[in-house]
Amino acid sequence: MNLEDNVSFVLRYGSVIGVIIVAIGLLAYIFEMIHSETVMTAGIAVIVFTPFAGMIVSLISLSANREKRYAISAATLIAITVAGMLIAFLIERM
Repeated sequence: MNLEDNVSFVLRYGSVIGVIIVAIGLLAYIFEMIHSETVMTAGIAVIVFTPFAGMIVSLISLSANREKRYAISAATLIAITVAGMLIAFLIERM
């Protein structure tokens, strides 16, 4: 598995899909259709979580290539990111 190709694929198409979803939501808003804000929010969520998906693909590719040191680094980065998201979620709920 080629790490660079896999990660670039996820980042490229994840951002394109997110922009398309936002554009659909914007068109729905312009034509005053129902749930346009929800669609735009979903598109923004796709754009925001695309780099996280890239980290997961990196971990999988590094593990498949038996690059143990870098796979541990990727897993640590994922754990730190998840911990940050959980802390932000919990703080917001207070």
